[in-house]
Amino acid sequence: KARIYRPARREAYSQMAVKDIYRRFAAIVKSAAWLGWQLESNWADPWIFAVITIIRPLASLFIIIFMFRFALGPAASADFFNFFFIGNVIYLYVYNVLFGISQVIFEDREHYEVIKYIYISPVNWYLYFIGRGFARFIVASVSCAVTIAAGALFLPLKFGMSAASVPAFALSFAVGLVSIFFMGIIMCALTLVMARHGNMMSESISGIFFISCGVIFPISALPEWLQKISAVIPVSYWLEISRRLILGTDNTIDGVWHGISTGSLMARLGVSTVILFIFSILFFNYMSMLARSKGIIDRTTSY
Repeated sequence: KARIYRPARREAYSQMAVKDIYRRFAAIVKSAAWLGWQLESNWADPWIFAVITIIRPLASLFIIIFMFRFALGPAASADFFNFFFIGNVIYLYVYNVLFGISQVIFEDREHYEVIKYIYISPVNWYLYFIGRGFARFIVASVSCAVTIAAGALFLPLKFGMSAASVPAFALSFAVGLVSIFFMGIIMCALTLVMARHGNMMSESISGIFFISCGVIFPISALPEWLQKISAVIPVSYWLEISRRLILGTDNTIDGVWHGISTGSLMARLGVSTVILFIFSILFFNYMSMLARSKGIIDRTTSY
């Protein structure tokens, strides 16, 4: 009888262990996300901060209207507006998550000076930074929803997404967003061994993505040597897939992606995300050990 029930017991123990690990990881991410939200809102009343979060993207929308209506003039076609608008909306996630995760080191080390307590606490450091990035994700989601609603009501934004494309869009959106989190972890690992002025790195890299990934103009408008680099960045895949599925078309005005199917782009996005995941873990662990060996994890660089 013991031999009969032993495998069942082992399976039950393994299931309990998996559930326990999942609960611990979820608790770390949830607590870090709550802390990040409090810091983002500066402990303000949630309703007051919600109003500010809504007003901010509307102000950015006025800039888009000005650029589209007045700066472009007669050259502002409907296709170009859709390309331009969707790119700016998706970029809200790129900027907020990349900048938000990389800034955690400077906030906890330089401003609040609590990073050593977090480091010695029984939490997974990698998951802690993922959780801190969720606060910026929430802010970006609110801004994205407000911007799209205003664009659909007051601007010539046309949706052509069919019901059959919704699952594909949800999948590509989730994979693209996860890849941004992994990029944020890589940048966060770099800031572990950088001084305070390293915060310019996140802004610079976000600016590079803004120019080279087809956010405001097609990649085909870039120099040929830069097109080859832009065509292997996961953000570029994510933007093109989102535009195709939202507009309900097989191609956009960006000639770089003509002849490449949406399925192929999604496969490239998935493979690049897996590579980023593996590299982010290895690189983050290496930089953490390097910072620890140099004794600079909690070193402040105020000047």
